[in-house]
Amino acid sequence: MPALIAGGLWSTLSVASADFVPVPLPDPQIPGYKFPESESTILKWVSDSSSTDSTVSTAANNKIYLHGWGLWAALTAETDQMDNGQKLRVFETWLTPQDITAASAKAATPNLLQLKRPARPQLQEFNQFKHHRKGKDPHLKANGTRGTETVLGFVKYDPTAADHIMKQGLLQKSVLDQLLSSGADQIPVFPVTGLSLKPVFQVIKQSDLIDGRYYPLPVWPGPPSTPQQWGSEKWPSSVWIDVQGGGAGKGKLDTKPAKDGSTRTDETTYPVSSLINFRLNADQATALKAQKATEGDYAILVAMHVAGREITRWTWQTFWWTPTPENPLEPSSVEIAKARPTQIQGAPANYALSIAYTTELPSPPYVGGSNSGNSIYAYNPWLEAGFGPSDLPDSIPGTYNGQPASNNYGVQTNCMSCHGAANYNPKSLSTAPDYSGDRYISLTDPRFEGTLKVDFLWSIPGNAK
Repeated sequence: MPALIAGGLWSTLSVASADFVPVPLPDPQIPGYKFPESESTILKWVSDSSSTDSTVSTAANNKIYLHGWGLWAALTAETDQMDNGQKLRVFETWLTPQDITAASAKAATPNLLQLKRPARPQLQEFNQFKHHRKGKDPHLKANGTRGTETVLGFVKYDPTAADHIMKQGLLQKSVLDQLLSSGADQIPVFPVTGLSLKPVFQVIKQSDLIDGRYYPLPVWPGPPSTPQQWGSEKWPSSVWIDVQGGGAGKGKLDTKPAKDGSTRTDETTYPVSSLINFRLNADQATALKAQKATEGDYAILVAMHVAGREITRWTWQTFWWTPTPENPLEPSSVEIAKARPTQIQGAPANYALSIAYTTELPSPPYVGGSNSGNSIYAYNPWLEAGFGPSDLPDSIPGTYNGQPASNNYGVQTNCMSCHGAANYNPKSLSTAPDYSGDRYISLTDPRFEGTLKVDFLWSIPGNAK
């Protein structure tokens, strides 16, 4: 099994590769859920969600919530494929940009089913944390961290999206340059079945364990009363994860966690099996030696972004682990939790959902809209909550619950807004759209002039070689 590499390519290692077959998104057999759903149907849900008739709006929102949960059920379903003694979940069998690049280098028309690759690829810092981090950041803590240094993961594509990227050569800068120079304003759009994921892991190192078994995991406290950078280093409470499987935690938090574990109780302790996780083998641990990882350490899934091409602006779902899955905090809700189907069991049932199929309500049109509706906030606490104005330079003010909102902090973001700006900009045009808080962006925004739109996926220009 190839090792996990921090900042390197797994394909450069002289270790044996296992054969893992990318599994298509399965049908979780949830009544009322269908994938792919038609664009007109989803847009009708979005339109109805702002209806003044509460019966209509509630029904529409529940359909949106169920659709997000249906994707989660399918993504986290276990397969028959095994790695290091564990069954792989569907999303774990999918392909990374590095897999696609490596396969394309070996064959003009690579066969995805014959590609030798690791199921669990290199864990690395996400590009979004580096996007505007040149020079000293005035928002850094005294010890120089922002709470993101141990948040690691990778991008994955479902088999149909990966096939599209391969056939169109979308991870080759030469291809993107040719499209741009030929007058194209966007890359070939993805199929409606296309899915792009960003799984987020925290590594539990044995050296960080208290009494050889307990790990303090920060818990999202909900957004601050006044918008500000709100990364995990600022979250006041924790739970204790027991790698030996103990703990009776059912929603209790350690509100003043002591570093020596003296404040830990059985009620604030949760088994590692309550999270989706995997253990590092010897090769994986060696590859993460810069983080002082050792064989047997756990990588726990704390969050995941999920984007689907069912509609032109994609659907956006984001998930994070919570000790209170029945009563999650904003940007999730009790209403969203109630829509979770019973088909989701075990560790996947312990994740909260935030969802955005529009940037604001009433929902603006694809072209010719305005930034005048009520802002819809949908972000992941582990990924965007720590962002400030310097990370979101393209932000403009908006309205939230009838009040003016700056919409330039991570807790005021919407996945669709930030990804709506995604573009390939080889000339570094200062006029090009960039990261922003929640706002409307027209598909024909003139700021795209001179750039190549990348169908809402920053991972395309971020990984093109």
